[in-house]
Amino acid sequence: MSNAWDIAKQMAERHTSSTFVRLANDGDKVVGVFVGEPLSREVVWTGEKYLDVKNPEADKYLKKGRTASVRVAMNLYVLAEKAVKVYEMGAVVFKDVFKLRDKYGLDTWAFEIERHGGKGDNKTSYSILPEQRLDDAMRREIAQLELHDLEKVLSHSDTSEDEGQSFDSYESKQDLPEPKQAPPIDSAVMAKMLPRLQSLPREALDQFLQKFRIQRVKELKASDQAAAFELLSKFEAELHPAQEIDPFA
Repeated sequence: MSNAWDIAKQMAERHTSSTFVRLANDGDKVVGVFVGEPLSREVVWTGEKYLDVKNPEADKYLKKGRTASVRVAMNLYVLAEKAVKVYEMGAVVFKDVFKLRDKYGLDTWAFEIERHGGKGDNKTSYSILPEQRLDDAMRREIAQLELHDLEKVLSHSDTSEDEGQSFDSYESKQDLPEPKQAPPIDSAVMAKMLPRLQSLPREALDQFLQKFRIQRVKELKASDQAAAFELLSKFEAELHPAQEIDPFA
């Protein structure tokens, strides 16, 4: 019986009206169409909410050593709800959206966005894939939609206790503890790895960086060393498959 209550609660939370897209748990997904222009801002995490660095209150957190990060918001027309919501993302995910814009066009496709990782998982990631090509009628309908004033919505979410502030597109407050600096990979080990990484095609190198959620190879953590070598060996095997030896040659 308790399981039925939990399921009902989760479904109710998913369908509760909110200004923001809500992806709370591993496997949660939404299909929608990106509409309008993005709004980017630098923010600092207070431990409870994001504050725009332009907010005077943010200065005390920056002086304590908290690092500013980039957040990008866009309007997203959610097909299942037939409603425009605000979808907020970090810099890594926005780069994926940017690539999709160039490859597919954001005004001609609906995309599926899925969360991979549960609450508290610091390796949570998000995939964005083309789901449905829009026909002309749908494109005309979407072009007439009234969009949220992103600057106004995000400014309000900085200071109030509404759903926008307490639960953005990806993580809830509980998902975002103050990050701890993990030790980097040993320099001697990195020296052995670098030539092998440099021999990879750019596409494989991008996949490597995305896998470990880093932008530069030197940011690789010591805890990811074994997985990094395993992935590197996999890429090398795909590039240079072992040739079968003819025993009669």
